[in-house]
Order: sequence, then C-alpha cells, then structure tokens
Amino acid sequence: MNAAASDLNLLMVHTDDHEPVLDEGLPEATARDQGPVDRTAAASHLWDEGGDPNDLEVQRWGVIAPQGPEGDRLLALIQPLLAHRQEQQGDKVRVYRVPAQMTHEEAMRWKKREFDSGSDLNIKVPRYQLILGDLDQVPLALQQVQASDGYVGRLAFSADEDYAAYVDKVLRWERRSTGQGQGRAMFFTVHDGTAATAVGHRALVGPGVEVVRRRQAAGQYPARDILEFGDPVTPSPDELLAQTAAFDPSVLFTLSHGEGAPRGGWRSPEAQRERQGAMSFGREGRLTGDDLRDRPFMPGGVWFMLACYGAGTPSASAYKHWLEALAAAGQFRGKVDSVLAGLPGPRDRPFIAALPKAVLANSDGPLAFMGHIDLAWTYSFQELDSGATNRPARYMAITRSILKRDRVGVSMRELLRYFDQTNIELTSLHDMEIQARSMKLPYQADRARQGHLWMLRQDLAAYVLLGDPAVRLPVGGGEADGAPAPTPTRESHVVTSTAAPVVLAAPAAVDFFNFPATSPVVAAAVSAPASAPKVAEHLGRPEPGPAPWRPASDAPPGLEALVLQWLLTELERAALAARAGLSRERLAALADRYRDEGRGALPGCDEGAGHGNG
Repeated sequence: MNAAASDLNLLMVHTDDHEPVLDEGLPEATARDQGPVDRTAAASHLWDEGGDPNDLEVQRWGVIAPQGPEGDRLLALIQPLLAHRQEQQGDKVRVYRVPAQMTHEEAMRWKKREFDSGSDLNIKVPRYQLILGDLDQVPLALQQVQASDGYVGRLAFSADEDYAAYVDKVLRWERRSTGQGQGRAMFFTVHDGTAATAVGHRALVGPGVEVVRRRQAAGQYPARDILEFGDPVTPSPDELLAQTAAFDPSVLFTLSHGEGAPRGGWRSPEAQRERQGAMSFGREGRLTGDDLRDRPFMPGGVWFMLACYGAGTPSASAYKHWLEALAAAGQFRGKVDSVLAGLPGPRDRPFIAALPKAVLANSDGPLAFMGHIDLAWTYSFQELDSGATNRPARYMAITRSILKRDRVGVSMRELLRYFDQTNIELTSLHDMEIQARSMKLPYQADRARQGHLWMLRQDLAAYVLLGDPAVRLPVGGGEADGAPAPTPTRESHVVTSTAAPVVLAAPAAVDFFNFPATSPVVAAAVSAPASAPKVAEHLGRPEPGPAPWRPASDAPPGLEALVLQWLLTELERAALAARAGLSRERLAALADRYRDEGRGALPGCDEGAGHGNG
C-alpha cells in the first residue's frame, strides 16, 4: 500500500505563513484504540418516510431559537420568512426555545421530552428546522442531534440587518426564476502544493468529477455544465471570483485548507472570529468574509466548502483526547498544541465562521452554505476500515440532489446518512464485544477497524448546513415550484405545447393586440371548453344568456381557450403564457379585462357573441 495514500491529512494552515499545521499526514494506524463508543448521538426516532421529503405541507417547517429576550429578537428579525413558510405549509410554524448550553446527552433528552415526546403521532413535528443564533446561543450539540434524522440549518449573523438581508434574499429568489432549466456544477481545488490538497484532489475531486460527468452523459446528473477548475501551478482567488460572479444559480464545491491560528496564537478572540476558517490559497493569499460580503459570489446558489473550520469553530474538538493520547504514545509527528490552537479558550465562545456569515448576508450571495466545524481530515472520503478506499460519490450525491432541486436540508442528508451507517456499524462492533465478554466467550476486537470507523464518524458528524434548510436551487421551475415563469424577451420566444416546440426567431416579438391568425402560437393553442356555464360558475358570475358560445370569425383561433384556461387553473398559467409567447403580466391583464368586460375584451372578438353582463 502506498504510505501517502493511507495517511490522515489535515486541511488546515497557519494563518500567518499559510504553512500546513501538519507537514505530514498521520499514519493510518493512529486511528485505532479510540475507547468506548459515544452512543448518545444516535437517532432516537424516525419520521414517516412515506411522504415527499420536499413537501413542506407534509414534512413541516419549524424554528429553534434561544430562550429569553435574545430569542424573541431573532424571531422578530425573520418574521417575513416565518409568514412565508407558514403560508407554504398551510399551518402555524412551531417555535421551540432552548438553553444556550447543552451536552449531547442533554440535547437528546430535550429532543425526547420537548421536541417529539412520542405521546402523539408526529404529524405536525417539523422535520425542517431552522436554528437561530450562534453556537453560544444554541449549542452545536443540539444541531448535531437534531440533524440525525431531520433537515436542519442555522442562521447566525453578527448584525441584525444581516438577518433581514438573508430573509429578503430568500424571498426574492423564491419569487423569481432565472429562466435556466438547469444549474451548473463547479468543482474548485486550491492546488497549493500541500499533501492534504493533493490527496483531496486525487481521491475526491478528480474521481468525483469523472463520476458526475459519466452520470450526466447517462441523463442522471441534471447539470447544464460541469466545470472543474483551479490552476494546478499558481492557485488564485481571482480565478474563483471570476467563475462565481454570474447571476446563474449553481452548485460550488471547493477543496482547500482553512486558516487556523498563527504560530504565535491569536492576538484576540475578535481576530480569531474574523479570520479563522478563511479559505487559504497558500502563498497567493486568502478569501475572508470581508472579501465576499459586497461582491457577487454564487448569487442564488449553494456552496459546499471542504476545509478545517470552514463553517465554524466548536468549544472543544472531538479529536483532542485522541491527539493527546497519540502524543503520549510517541505516534504524533506534530505538536498537539499547534493543531488545537484554534479552539476557543476557557472564557471564549464557539462561533460560526465569518466567511459563511458574510456570503449568506450578501444579497448577491448563495442561499445556503455547507461546511465543517472542527478539524477537517481527509477521512470522510478515504475510508480505511476495509482498506484504503476512496468514496467521492457521497459528496457528489449532495451536488446531484441540489441540482435536481431538492431542498438543501434533504441534500445535506445525503452526507449525514453515512454518519448514521457508520454509527450503527461502530455500535454493533462494540455490542458484540460486550456480549462476548458477558458470556465469557473468547473475542478478538478489531481495534484498527473500530478506530477507523470512529474517525470517520467524528469527521462526518462535524458537517453542518448554514441557511434555511427549506431553500432550493432557483433554476427552471414555474408556479408549481413556487417561482414564476420567465418573461419572454424580444430576442426569442420559446413556445411549448403537446406538439413539438416552436421557436420564433428574432425579431418576431408577439404583439398581443395584433395577433396573427397564422401564428404558430395560435396553432399550438388548446381547444375551447365545451360550454360557458362551467366557466361562469367557476368565476362566481351570472351565467350567460342563450346566445351561442362561439368566437367571432376574425378572432384568433384558440385565444379564448387560453384565457378561459388561465382563469380555471392557477398551476398552468406560466405554461399558458409561454404558449402564447406573452408575458404572464400581459395575459393576466387580458384575463382581468375578460372577467370584467366579457368577450369584447378579446382582440377581434364579436362583443355581441353572447357573454354575461358582469
């Protein structure tokens, strides 16, 4: 086995000189002997999985906020989003209040007692859960416990106006459409010459891109384009910024080091919160929150950042005792203090990183961010429990889910479900050992396998979603998806029907009030309803008189049918507008006139051809 391929590599550099905190990876043998399994983070119950996971009416959406006045303030800041989600799910939004500090055990008890007690069917228990506040306001332990079987995201900003800006951005994107049927998938590696990024590209990004391109060719990966980029010699922030500035909602996956403490330590907690987790470009610099706060960066998209502390910094590292034990045994090549220097001191607080805070508050930034809290190793895509095995597909599955317009909470579960699998396997091994010992049977524990599974479990558990878990990539869609259809331009008109699409080349813009009878738009129109009384009944208007229900001879064939269908069905309005080659606003205005004035409102229709008075 190649030694480098089986090493554990850390995706973190010192912020002052951008040199790796660990010059070399740790031998894979150091993962063994992790001790008993912490089983408190296992899922305590399961939802009814029979419903559509993207359906808010079925799955429900709720909020978890801090106790006291601080929670009240945060809830007030996102009130427009609360109202929007309540309207979508057709029921009141449930709000839960929690203390600022919890252990995993306390979080599990809260979940059983307060969130879903099991005393009734959990029909109204929200699977989508938006946490409000930083890690010192709602503990990370609660987010990890809730994410074991829910769709959980977090909003944490330093300024009130950032909460309002994010809510405004979400509502704005959910009420519009880009006109693109599919988003792009972008994969960026910072080739800074370190072992960790080299292993990451070789074992994850490179083979992962091959997987999605193969699936795209088979029609199983819904990306308009797949772009792999990152200068292999001189990594540059400018290259990333140039590719991510377009208003083209897409998915971005980046692999880099995250910045940790400088060699002399952080000069202040404020400096640490401002810089830790910044995206390192080696000697070419970095990207910080300040760099991305006010410039277009992944507008309407989703960013997955794989790097140490990319999403934030916990109060304690899950790896602290392990690293200290390795150092005591002489198996650790670096200094434990250097690796753990980024953790807050006893009087400091854990925090969400400044970088995701900035891009989520940016009105021209992404709708969601996925990243790592704690030290990020290469373990999650280099499983060693059954030999050195690369598993890039678990990350690629996240990008596929986002591109097919799953809500991002559902997409995040593509990764976290591997945590569940690993936890079950690890617990089973531990139970087998305990059972054998209780029966005084010989049992040879596989410490190496247990150690590898423990490392994988810890690495996967530290991935979190920042942003509303109910957002989705705003591409394509229509009113059925909660977004209006694109407005046709004068450059081109794409007409859809049950027949083959008809494309009108520029400059054939359609003037509604000079609608040509020979237009291919008219030829694609649907047949008129059989009778008028059904339409009048639907509109709540008096039925028309006995005059025959027929269009005037010079009326555009099928035009009246388009208007009638516009009034009959909300879900088909976007398609009808596109079929006529008109904007939704133009056809809506005509429908309003038709409702108020009758057939005389239609161009070319005989006003005496039988319509109601009202």
